[in-house]
Amino acid sequence: MARIKAFLTNLGLLVALSFATGSLSSLFLAGLNWIQHTGSFLYALPLVGFVFHYFAFPPFLIIPATWLSHLAGASVGREGTAVTMGRVLGEKISSASIFSKAGMAAGFASVFGTPLAGALFALEVGEVGKINFRHIPACLFAAFLANYVSLHVYGTKHLTYPSIFLPSISSAFCAKLVLLGLFLALIALIYKRSESIIISAFDKSPVQGPLKGILAGLILFGVLSIPVFHETIGLGSEFLLRPFDVVAPDFALWKLLATNLSLGLGFKGGEATPLFLIGSHAGTGFSSLLDFPLALAAAIGFVSLYGGLAKTPIAATLLGVELFGPSAWFCYLIVTLIVLFGSGKKGIFSFQTWADYLPKPH
Repeated sequence: MARIKAFLTNLGLLVALSFATGSLSSLFLAGLNWIQHTGSFLYALPLVGFVFHYFAFPPFLIIPATWLSHLAGASVGREGTAVTMGRVLGEKISSASIFSKAGMAAGFASVFGTPLAGALFALEVGEVGKINFRHIPACLFAAFLANYVSLHVYGTKHLTYPSIFLPSISSAFCAKLVLLGLFLALIALIYKRSESIIISAFDKSPVQGPLKGILAGLILFGVLSIPVFHETIGLGSEFLLRPFDVVAPDFALWKLLATNLSLGLGFKGGEATPLFLIGSHAGTGFSSLLDFPLALAAAIGFVSLYGGLAKTPIAATLLGVELFGPSAWFCYLIVTLIVLFGSGKKGIFSFQTWADYLPKPH
């Protein structure tokens, strides 16, 4: 009887967590959609930088903080906000780690419309190479329910991506697939190293306190005002479908630099959407050089650059399956693993540890 009561209590808490996370994700996405249609106000960057350096934004205010970044035009993403929001809600409901994981799954799933990837992301992200199987049912339940709430209660719309199909498999295709993985791993290394350099250099700035935030805003304003950076302003979701039809590798470089600067200078937001854009646009450059299918290269770059830096290969594979269909699933997995080990031990989440049995890159 006690077990049944505990089960029903936990189920009720999971339902409440999923509904709350799906609701907040819908609110968050609605705000981003409004900002996208309103336009960014670059001249507000120094003011927003001042606010971020003057006020300590606690995790439960991550949504308005991210809205501010996007409104000012900072090149940041959204998954970090959704995952943090879900985790905080889970921790408020219960101190048990299962609710924290379920909240993260619900946040990722509802903000991208990908419940399988959201569930596995939450399960993988804490310790690379290790999954707590007892958390699988809760994460799957929360991810699917939060996504359902976002889609069917609030009418959230997500982009529809093209279905990706494999060409005939050959030794040449497999060799090119490995080369694509190494190419994306190099981009991942550049991304992490350049971000570290920016953070380190800015930390050593003689300007401190709120004035440092103003300086951060002025620097970012100056960079984003340069014509080649105009397309990198804000989230950039309007360019997510472009690489499936058009070769535009230069955008990957400018988006990488803009995102590194935005996050390195202290603006709030995630990294998934910028990395989707960087990886997919870089993939188009690879496809044109080595006669690799354009849409397939874009899809692999889309999921594998982020998945490799997040150190979540199964989630990346499922993200590819949910967005582009199951045909190329093993391509997503193989390339993500190459990026995972080729991009170094540290990814985009500083709290991650590695399972003891895994070889750790330097």
